[in-house]
Amino acid sequence: MAPNVFLILLIVIPLIILVDVYTFKGLKILLKRISNVTLRNTLKVIYWVWSISVEILTISLFFRFSDVVNYTQTSKSYFIPFTVIAILIINLLPKLCFIFFHLLEDMAWLGFRKVKKITAKKNETSGEVIDRFTFISRVGLAIAGIQLGWLLYGVTKGRFNFKVVKETLEFDNLPSSFDGLRIVQISDIHIGSFYDNYDDVAEGIDLVNSLNADIIFLTGDLINNYAWELNGWEDILKRLKAKMGVYSILGNHDYGDYATWKTQEEKTKNLVELERRQQRMGFRLLKNQMVNLQKDNEHIELIGVENWGKSSFANYGNLSQAMQNSSDDTFKILLSHDPTHWESEVKDKTNIDLTFSGHTHGMQFGVEIPGIKWSPAKYLYKYWAGLYKENNQFLYVNRGFGYTMFPGRVGINPEITIVTLCKREP
Repeated sequence: MAPNVFLILLIVIPLIILVDVYTFKGLKILLKRISNVTLRNTLKVIYWVWSISVEILTISLFFRFSDVVNYTQTSKSYFIPFTVIAILIINLLPKLCFIFFHLLEDMAWLGFRKVKKITAKKNETSGEVIDRFTFISRVGLAIAGIQLGWLLYGVTKGRFNFKVVKETLEFDNLPSSFDGLRIVQISDIHIGSFYDNYDDVAEGIDLVNSLNADIIFLTGDLINNYAWELNGWEDILKRLKAKMGVYSILGNHDYGDYATWKTQEEKTKNLVELERRQQRMGFRLLKNQMVNLQKDNEHIELIGVENWGKSSFANYGNLSQAMQNSSDDTFKILLSHDPTHWESEVKDKTNIDLTFSGHTHGMQFGVEIPGIKWSPAKYLYKYWAGLYKENNQFLYVNRGFGYTMFPGRVGINPEITIVTLCKREP
């Protein structure tokens, strides 16, 4: 076992055990209300059988993730590891929700006892139920149950609940020929994560085509790691059609940086194979390149950069190289996978009018209802989902078509974006 894996296990497993023990403490108090001893004991056994099984699966995941994926190399290669991750999250999040409320109950109970001791007053009629304030834990248990149902929906239905998001943007400098241009963006397909759910993905692709796009952008992370993930999917993906073509860029996952390779040559061949397959499917891959999109003797510039990332994300992007033949007075669209690139090198530093990104997935978990837009992604990314505008420059961050690691979508739907460009009236 690699030292870093051992360190992770040394931290993660004790934390899971601690969560299990404290959750059981709270449940045991609530189970006292069940008069049937057999039922009460059965529920305790079920709890520990489930919890211990999850711990064993977690340990096996750390040992076998890479081996399982590399060994099988089929449409279901990611099924076992991603299913284990789903089980782990479904197990932990409701428990964490419950223990939050149970901790509040414990604090209230200890405070109540301390007050009683200080005042030296005894309440002979108050029993354990009153002293324990168990209604707090009961509320926590109910909310945890709702959360459990929400997670189960996310892994069964939510990941295929494709949502079309529509935006209309106006620009002073948009050429008249491009007034009304319909751009469809999809991002982060992570095709290997879909196992063999061909019909569900095909419905999403058909939904893209139904939008009658002038041009389609794929903004990175077509795969998780390996070009062979596209086996069985090429006939579906090559159905993507647009009048002006389908353009793509590479995301951080497309380079195979998260996989184990025997040699650097093997990794390089994987990327070359991915590029070859994209070409075969009819995608024009832009690697730090610019193309002119022509229409009625007018043109706009489409710039595509390789993955540009901060921190642990590899940086292959070169915006200066991509824009070396750019004209100052031409309307410009940039495809850049990671939205942090926009703030670092694009916004207020270039005359790029509109940028399309992805990468964040909206963390595949959050709440988006009228008046509320929240996800843990907002604590990692300033620009994490939807449309942003600063100083007449726009950024659109797509929430992703697919998913990775956690095989689900909870509150953050898989997204297909259609942006209509309009020339602002003088």
